[in-house]
Amino acid sequence: MVAGNTGKISGKVIDAKTKEALVGVNVIIPGTSLGAATDINGEYSIINIPPNVYSLRASILGYDPVEMREVHVSIDLTTKIDFQLNETVVEQKEVIITAERPAIQKDLTSKTAIVSQEEIAALPVTEVSQVLSLQAGFVAGSLRGGRSGEVAYWIDGVPVTDVYDGSQIVEVNKNSVQELQLVSGAFNAEYGQALDGVVNIATKEGGAKYTGSLGIYGGQYYTNDPKYFPGLARFTPASIRNFEGNLGGPLIGDNVSFFGTGRYINFGGDMYGFNRFNPWNVGYTVPGTNVFHLSLHPADGLGDSSLVSMNGSERAYGQGKITWKIAPSLKLNTNFIYDYNKSKPYSQMYFYDPNGIGSNYSYSNTMIMQLTHTLNASTFYTLGFSYFDKLYRYYLYDLQYGAPDSLGNQYEIVQPGTNRYVSPLLEQVPTAYSFFTGGTDNNTFRRRTITKELKLDLTSQVDQTNLVKIGAEFRRHHLMYDAVALQPIPSEANLDITTSSPFIQTMIPPESSPYHDHYDHAPTEFSSYIQDKIEFKNFIVNIGIRYDYFDPDGVILADESDPSIYSPSNPVNAAQTFEQRLAHWYKKASTKSQFSPRLGASFPITAEGVIHFSYGHFFQIPSFQFLYQNPDFKLSQTAGSNNLGIVGNSDLEPEETVSGEIGIQQQLTEDITFDLTTYMRDIRNLAGTRAALIPVFGNTGSYSKFVNSDFGTVKGIVLTVTKRFSGGFSSTVDYTYQVAHGSASDPSESYNAVAGGNLPEVQLVPLNWDQRHTLNVTTAYNSKNWGISFIGTYGSGTPYTPLLSTDITTLLENSQSKPSSFNLDMRMFYNVQVDALRMVLFARVFNILDIRNEQNVFNDTGRAGFTSLETQALSLNPTQPVNSVDQFYAVPTNFSEPRRIEVGMNLEF
Repeated sequence: MVAGNTGKISGKVIDAKTKEALVGVNVIIPGTSLGAATDINGEYSIINIPPNVYSLRASILGYDPVEMREVHVSIDLTTKIDFQLNETVVEQKEVIITAERPAIQKDLTSKTAIVSQEEIAALPVTEVSQVLSLQAGFVAGSLRGGRSGEVAYWIDGVPVTDVYDGSQIVEVNKNSVQELQLVSGAFNAEYGQALDGVVNIATKEGGAKYTGSLGIYGGQYYTNDPKYFPGLARFTPASIRNFEGNLGGPLIGDNVSFFGTGRYINFGGDMYGFNRFNPWNVGYTVPGTNVFHLSLHPADGLGDSSLVSMNGSERAYGQGKITWKIAPSLKLNTNFIYDYNKSKPYSQMYFYDPNGIGSNYSYSNTMIMQLTHTLNASTFYTLGFSYFDKLYRYYLYDLQYGAPDSLGNQYEIVQPGTNRYVSPLLEQVPTAYSFFTGGTDNNTFRRRTITKELKLDLTSQVDQTNLVKIGAEFRRHHLMYDAVALQPIPSEANLDITTSSPFIQTMIPPESSPYHDHYDHAPTEFSSYIQDKIEFKNFIVNIGIRYDYFDPDGVILADESDPSIYSPSNPVNAAQTFEQRLAHWYKKASTKSQFSPRLGASFPITAEGVIHFSYGHFFQIPSFQFLYQNPDFKLSQTAGSNNLGIVGNSDLEPEETVSGEIGIQQQLTEDITFDLTTYMRDIRNLAGTRAALIPVFGNTGSYSKFVNSDFGTVKGIVLTVTKRFSGGFSSTVDYTYQVAHGSASDPSESYNAVAGGNLPEVQLVPLNWDQRHTLNVTTAYNSKNWGISFIGTYGSGTPYTPLLSTDITTLLENSQSKPSSFNLDMRMFYNVQVDALRMVLFARVFNILDIRNEQNVFNDTGRAGFTSLETQALSLNPTQPVNSVDQFYAVPTNFSEPRRIEVGMNLEF
């Protein structure tokens, strides 16, 4: 196996009559160069097999050849196929057998979910992330109780995680997936920089024949709920527009093949606002009165009151994979992925000014190259190179700015006729409980992550028992970050917005300004590992150890009592020039390294039952955003405050988790199995802000920084019952009981508590995703021409912190629970076959019952749709010239998405 991207077939060949081992039998995968010959014990192993369904042929002179079909191969796993050959009596005749896929995967040493392309296609899902959320261990968006950013994402044997925040560089289109694995137990030593689990995706390759498909679907959210979701009472299929296609097959002869896919989707979203005001409209009340006024600049008046999507998105995706079999022992895979996303962040304050808020833009370019060289039948190595470039931006208007002046300011180059920002004074509410009546969000943000990786893995089937794998990788990152709050030029800083034009010429202030943060870092990582998969007849062990090294390429303060180099608090430092301060202000952050042992084992307890257990130490550098946040250590200027700000820490130590689990797989009938697994995780050294506040020179205030202070424990039980496809039906049931406690759910939680005048928790409390009961059920019926499938999910309530507690001995932090949630999705299809062309008509309905699950709640009532604050506001008899108080407290983000209907058609060949 290589880099978690291929599998293995092994077995034994015997004489059907004498039951004696046959030596020198050729066992091959037809149509490939993969194969092996049996040894003196009649045993064989074929390694380096991409996940797929194959035929396997065994032949030797004097015996009838046997071909075994429907042989399934999965990533990192061994498929056992034994042969019995009959001697040739008169003339050779080939025997064809359909392999029976074993219900129990005996070499799974940790809890692993394996989802094939056929299973993904049958589910009512549109994205790979939806498939992941259904797997056991995913609870309330968290995998086994971990924070976001603690899961490693791999594509074709290469990690593709954005080190800035731990998210995916790119989400693979579901039609490109050959197989998806989620390892939530103690994963092998080859996988690093993850605490919770590994998502491993193998993408499709082109075959010997041309295959492809074209698809289109449309749809909309459909519900009659004008209070929370206006504009969705009429079904218009054009609100969601999706076009996609793929094509694969030979490119140059039999040695070069390709697979390509493309997709474009315009997603209308479910939350709408009304274009009642233009961004340049000025709403205000005259001081001393409650009279509401509206100034119009220019004279084209108000908006047209049309519905505008406030959380819509647009995506364009393209992927091309070329496979070149340079020689029978040499293969090159090159994978290119482009992903563009545009999305609107919902903000209720812009409900009547929806054109005043910007959009998020994401551009990802990914290239993965892997050269596989087979040295002999039992040994091969893979040399891999990958390049990832992800650019993320937020802005309302993409304007041009000139070169910095002597003070470092960059002024907007005004282009006549272009959209313009307006004075920040417009982004104010004219009355209490009012939405904005104009204004623009003048914040812009830009970050870029570039990762280059070189990876070498060597795999050798040393003997029939030991599959040894060693490897090393080097990764160099380049992180660029620029966050700016655009400012009016000095002459327009104090406009009288009631009489003057609200449009301003903006400027980008220098990096010394509190309105501008910028950094550019190039951290590096190196890792190596060795692991051995020991396969006895009745006992399988995965054992390994991993070494990780990290150089953060960052600095820390030499004197924490005087943090800002631009505005020193110490008079001695203030008297120095900037260049003099720069010589002694910072120290270089230290490098980090760690060894991590891993162990997993499985052994049978009955003919149809296997026990598995795993244990491991896991190491991860905190998300780089916490290393470099507030890079110039700029703080608020409020003298004497204990809330001057928070700074990053390039010297953060690795976060650590010790994870262990034990489970049992048992076959109940020919097509029903269950897996019961219990697990425990001890989480230490998480990034947090629980350390004592750092005083500023002269006791003028204090501030906080990220340190390795947070910790937690997670315990859980997972039960998975699977009914494999038979008689037209298939089904899975995943139930998770989990208790997730920790010192803080978010790294900034303790700092925020102090800033709000409270004390941070001093003991373990339920984490935000501490959902005790989670149940996911999928079921499908498929006949020759039609089928239907369902996904049902249930979750008990997650915790929230109440405003008040009647029992003073009760912990307030996350001491109450939100209401439970339930959701039901459905997919139906009908096939029409015309020669080699198949037309698939389908419909999907998400949240078919249109249930309002309460995701967020008001802390005074514990409900999403009611708060006593509204009653208190109405008792004051406030003026309501823009919106009602009822509208002000109607928050759609408190609820899950309403019903969504999609209909479409695929053409496949």
